[in-house]
Amino acid sequence: MAGLTKIATFPILLLWSVAYGVPGGIFFKAWAVYERWLYQNRSQIIQWKRYPLRSYRKFTSAVLTHRMRSRPVELAGFTESQVQAEYKREPFPFLILFSNTLVALVILPFAALSGIVLGPIHVFRSGWENWHRNPQPPARGSTAKR
Repeated sequence: MAGLTKIATFPILLLWSVAYGVPGGIFFKAWAVYERWLYQNRSQIIQWKRYPLRSYRKFTSAVLTHRMRSRPVELAGFTESQVQAEYKREPFPFLILFSNTLVALVILPFAALSGIVLGPIHVFRSGWENWHRNPQPPARGSTAKR
């Protein structure tokens, strides 16, 4: 009788894992991409707000490096003063936030595909383990030990 219940339970568990695992896997993988995107953007904004001097120095250093490519080294001090006069503070990090968004949108389809594959596998394994952990009680008329 136990073999018959295993045979009957397997297709039901397989259908349940596909029916529940595919949409669940897609949803949770998409949610993970969203949480990562939110964390990265939030950390960029917090860093921009909390450490304005360090962020400003990095920004002016990058602008100075770009401008010094075409100028002689002797003009480094003058060029640095020009950069600091031109940029009083670092602009809002639009480019970083935009690039984080593009990366999240590129990763999203691949995450959804992995959710399509990994979701049913997870649901099937957890259902199979739960079914084996909690075996069906014996029938009332059986003489099995309790």
